[in-house]
Amino acid sequence: MKEFIVFLVLLAGAIAANSYGILPIDFATFFVFILVLGFLIYRDRKNVDFDKIVFIRRTKRGRNFIDHTAKRHMKFWHALGTIGIAVCTVVLVLGSFYLISMSYTVVTEKQGGLRLLLPGPVSAPTNLPGVFVMPWWIWIIGVAVVIVPHEFMHGIMCRIDKVRIKAVGWILLLIIPGAFVEPDEKQLQKAKRGTKMRVYAAGSFANIITAMIVLGIMFVYFSMSFTPAGAYIGVRNGTPAFDANLSGSITEIGGMPVRSYQDIHDILDKYKPGDTIQVTTMANIITIPSFHAGWDFFSPRTAVIVNSTDVKTYSLTLTTSETGRPFMGVFYDSRYAPSSYSFNNQYIAAYMLLFWIYVFSFGIGIFNILPMKPLDGGLLLEEIMGKKRKRIVTVVSVIMLLVILFNLIGPAVLR
Repeated sequence: MKEFIVFLVLLAGAIAANSYGILPIDFATFFVFILVLGFLIYRDRKNVDFDKIVFIRRTKRGRNFIDHTAKRHMKFWHALGTIGIAVCTVVLVLGSFYLISMSYTVVTEKQGGLRLLLPGPVSAPTNLPGVFVMPWWIWIIGVAVVIVPHEFMHGIMCRIDKVRIKAVGWILLLIIPGAFVEPDEKQLQKAKRGTKMRVYAAGSFANIITAMIVLGIMFVYFSMSFTPAGAYIGVRNGTPAFDANLSGSITEIGGMPVRSYQDIHDILDKYKPGDTIQVTTMANIITIPSFHAGWDFFSPRTAVIVNSTDVKTYSLTLTTSETGRPFMGVFYDSRYAPSSYSFNNQYIAAYMLLFWIYVFSFGIGIFNILPMKPLDGGLLLEEIMGKKRKRIVTVVSVIMLLVILFNLIGPAVLR
């Protein structure tokens, strides 16, 4: 209760500071976030261990829940853990190749690479060299959705094979929170190879499952909440569209509705060169990742959101294309979804929160299973290779570390 009152007082102070123009609201709320973290640590200081820049809080709470959950469906969890080994082994290999291919892109195109996701006093995600600064509240939600299933699954896989859990708890690296399930390392090292592989693969597998669930929710949510309202187009120089200063997403041609680029193609077939047509557009305001119309796990297609109140009408005369068809001078940009969509602020905010939860879950799940000790992927590779080949795992770990560092700093250095 005291913590809640303190939080309300600090929040009220932040709002007041913003009202009087002393601090922008993003800085004010971020400041409150830091103060609350510090207050909670100070209040619980007798139970918190401090190691250099890391705060660690261990507790025995939660162990009984993990025990109970593991015992209720032993066969199910065992089978799921075995599937996790197979999935994470494949992801370990594919993730490594993808990371190496990103390095090639950094060298050849001086862009791309990895980004650290960090919280900050911003109202929208901000792309900086090697860093993506997130609004702190989105970052907290994303990290929580990563940590809870990740550590829970680690605990489940320990208990189904009788490996004792010594403690559960949280850690804090400066302002970056985390959580852990601490198994009895001696028991785990003496456990069967399959047990250790299930434990090591469990966390990333849980994150990948979470990402796929969120992806499904996003697909359904996008289909239900966003309505096709036009077609995003590019304009070629020296064409009727260019001469008319055509811009935005086309929503109508000659009074006929346009919902995709294919509609533009079909409607123009009803005209002939020399005809004058009326083209209606809506202004493009933002773009959002679209998992609805053409996506892959790493590069979702971009969907354009239009402002339905900013409508313009253009008059232009069609010319003849090289194939003899009526020609307006617009083209489809394959980086974008075939349709533009009308928007609602609350829908976009919820959708983008889901998107970042997906990014956190999938991205951290992939990163954690990379073949690099002390990450879970390095430990899993060590079990796959066998204890006699530890040196190989060490070499692979060093190589992966160098690749990761290059992907982080390479774009800034080579630019």
